Amino acid sequence: MEKQVLEILHNLNWLLEPHDSSVELVRIKGYKVVIRTAGSCDKCETDCIGTAFKERMPDVKLVRQ
Repeated sequence: MEKQVLEILHNLNWLLEPHDSSVELVRIKGYKVVIRTAGSCDKCETDCIGTAFKERMPDVKLVRQ
C-alpha cells in the first residue's frame, strides 16, 4: 500500500511543482493516509490530490494535516 501511495504522491508533485506546491506523506495507518500540503495547492478548490486518490485508491481515507 505504501508503494502505491508514494507513486501517487510522486506523480502529483510532478504536476504541482510548476504551481510552487507540493504534497508529502506523513503516515499511513490502516486505510488512513495522512498527508501535508504546501504552497498554493493548500487552498485550491480543485482538489486534484483528493481526486487522484479516489481514482486510484478509493478505499483510502485521505487526511490533510
